[in-house]
Amino acid sequence: MKKIFALLLSACCFSASAQQTLKPGDIIPAIVIKPIINAPALQVNLADPTKAPFYILNFWGTWCSPCIPEMDALAKLQKANESKIRVIALSNEPAERLKKYLAKKPSTLWLASDTSYFLYKAFGFSSVGQCAIINSRHQIMALVKTDSVNQRLINKLMVGKSIESSAEVKEAPINNSKDIFGVDSTINESFTIRSYMKGQQSMGRHYLNAPYNGRRVSYINVCADVLFKDAFDITSSKQIVYEIDEKSLCDFDNKNSLYCFDLLVKPEDKDSLSSIMQKKLLTSLPIKARISEKLIPVYVLRVNPDQKLAFQVSTQNKSMISFSGEGYNGTSVSLANFANDYLSNDLDRPVVDETGLKEKYDIKTTVDLRTQEGVVQSVNKLGLILDKAERKMKVLVFYK
Repeated sequence: MKKIFALLLSACCFSASAQQTLKPGDIIPAIVIKPIINAPALQVNLADPTKAPFYILNFWGTWCSPCIPEMDALAKLQKANESKIRVIALSNEPAERLKKYLAKKPSTLWLASDTSYFLYKAFGFSSVGQCAIINSRHQIMALVKTDSVNQRLINKLMVGKSIESSAEVKEAPINNSKDIFGVDSTINESFTIRSYMKGQQSMGRHYLNAPYNGRRVSYINVCADVLFKDAFDITSSKQIVYEIDEKSLCDFDNKNSLYCFDLLVKPEDKDSLSSIMQKKLLTSLPIKARISEKLIPVYVLRVNPDQKLAFQVSTQNKSMISFSGEGYNGTSVSLANFANDYLSNDLDRPVVDETGLKEKYDIKTTVDLRTQEGVVQSVNKLGLILDKAERKMKVLVFYK
């Protein structure tokens, strides 16, 4: 029996118990999406007749760097297939942020704001960068990765061929205990490494507060390179050298390439957590890694002599850091940490701090659009500049 599911995407509140998971083949008789930021009307009812026989709902965000070129590709497809498809791009960001995006990148795609991300959750997607395709009979044809939506796929839709779903959806969660590794907070040390855990989302965590106080690190369903990069303190992908096939390190479509890792060290070994993690990985995994040095392209972070610094020395004793595609927020952090932990992760090369500033600071940035240019602009607003250069840096070499 087909599921009947009516949604209203707006500021309304919804009962979590009422939400179902929508799948290919399900019928959606009445979905109203609003607000639409740049359409002729402020809302779209997918049950109403439309000139386009197919709706493509793309889930994305301005904070998602791979989503930006995907949106550009969808815009070209929309223009080439105006009477065949209507792409609606849904983000969990407020309308004002989407309007800023449109000011920078005008688009023929219809942009919708759904701050609750209710419809995204209803499809059970595990990440953005994925689409739902709905036909004129209000039936879900397929759930696919956005980068798989191309002219060939549209042509298949138009002649009635089936589309294979490729989207990544969440598995039904399995909660055996509060701590899935079963670590007792009263013990001094423990170590677990195992293969993929069904029903668990990929994640990583360093336990900085009580009861572990910096002595424990956990990862669930991640690739080997993620574990090694953490253990050897490598942030930028440009600091990795492959002497083996890169695919052998990470293939999210192959659950056998994912690992779960948990390490708790003795209180007296707290400062050696990284080196102990390195040894555990090297003796437990089939992939090996070593540190070398190499002259590579970098960005050098410097103070702009013609601009006043837009951050201050911190009065806080405890450091706190959070960052996302929308920017960085750090309390009592060094410029070296800002450069290495955040900027090196978001830019196309490692970032070396040569500001000469040695205090701890409160630093906050806002990135309007998660592109290289957007991140650099947010740094410039702090009174800092990024210059291209070359430096001898440590690199992580993967081998067997």
